[in-house]
Amino acid sequence: MRIDRFLSKNRILDLKSRELPCALDELLAVALPAGTSAEVRNQLRAELMEREAQMQKRVADWAALPSICTSLVKTTVIAVGRLPRPVADSGEKEASAAGFRVIFLVLAPKQGRRYLTVLSELVHALEDEDEKALACVEDLSEFRRVIMKIFCGAERAEPRQDSLWNRRFAKTAARLAKDTRCQVLLFFADTFSVPVPLAEQTETSFRTIVVSGGNADYVFPSGKRPEIINVSSFGSHRMSQLRAALFVGLMRESIKPTDRVCCLGGGDGSDKLDAMIVIEVAQEFPSTMVKHAGTLVPPHVRPEVLERAIGIATDLAVEGREGKPVGTILVLGDLEKVTPFIEQLVMNPFSGYREEDRNILNPFVEETIKEWAQIDGAFVIDGNGTVSSAGSRLTAVNSQLLLQSGLGTRHAAAAAISSVADCAAVCVSSSGQVTLFRHGEAVVLLDRSVSRTV
Repeated sequence: MRIDRFLSKNRILDLKSRELPCALDELLAVALPAGTSAEVRNQLRAELMEREAQMQKRVADWAALPSICTSLVKTTVIAVGRLPRPVADSGEKEASAAGFRVIFLVLAPKQGRRYLTVLSELVHALEDEDEKALACVEDLSEFRRVIMKIFCGAERAEPRQDSLWNRRFAKTAARLAKDTRCQVLLFFADTFSVPVPLAEQTETSFRTIVVSGGNADYVFPSGKRPEIINVSSFGSHRMSQLRAALFVGLMRESIKPTDRVCCLGGGDGSDKLDAMIVIEVAQEFPSTMVKHAGTLVPPHVRPEVLERAIGIATDLAVEGREGKPVGTILVLGDLEKVTPFIEQLVMNPFSGYREEDRNILNPFVEETIKEWAQIDGAFVIDGNGTVSSAGSRLTAVNSQLLLQSGLGTRHAAAAAISSVADCAAVCVSSSGQVTLFRHGEAVVLLDRSVSRTV
């Protein structure tokens, strides 16, 4: 998503005040529609301050992101303010020590569904930026140009010179995909440390999908953007995101169970293509999964919610806490069907908060989920992504299910509830394996014990 379309240069300004309430007043003055009364503006500022008091939204310790849904705007509006530098002899702390240097105010319409998506894209874009690049900018017009450049992708760093080996390897892969009648070419972008140019898709026999663990930005020479599947990788294993990427593609229906897929990539960050695999999708997943491919996403669950849950589960398996995997279960489905099989083990830490403040699509909820994953019990999430509870015991039982050898009670509970409540259960084991259960069937999305090498 292009964040720059919600920005305009007249909403990027130098603030006069270093106090947050006054700074918000300045930003609201340019963000709200003309004619908005001072009383309404003050009320909105009070709501923003209340939300900040409950949970401060910061990115990389230099940017603050106050945000709110309001009926005062018809489309998403972003206003950016740069705090004034402290006076040298005033005794104030340096700006970097004050907690943040720039404020990004996000106002979204109440009925809009892009609020959390915009917030997530904004956070990911800012995480990749260095505060020093903004700190050295003195002139306001230059500051505006730098901000717009961050979100429109202009003047990106030049990628490394493509080697003859990589060019020949890529051409061979394209020829292989055509000769083997593949419907999809999966390009694993994490092979390269910086984005590389993609060849324009001229063949009609297959389409290109980019797989990346980061906030990838790839375009064809014509300006068109390929579909991107964001799946985290681990270690230097060849195409370690392969199985999870295939499942996400199936979930989006951009990859079909009958498709043949050519995968192209190499070791993460190696800047060298060295692996090609041709895969029959139907052979990678259980026959029951292929049969129910049209229902991989449970009823009433938005696909992006399940995709985000898989991303969080992968992060818990790869990074976890202090470098160790954290085991947990995330159950996604219709709460009316799931609740009868739930018992609360501890006081629900998500009770009493606004729905948008406990939605997994909200980037600021991610760390909260990762912290609470360390307690026993499962997360219960509704179809819109709102976390209903944590520390929940799953009481569903299905004695007819046959689990793979070595899977324990956590996997048994996830399998049972996915079969009786028509939901999806994403299970992370303490060893770092990520398994998704649907219709009682298990699909291993990430197995750290066995590396996929070629």
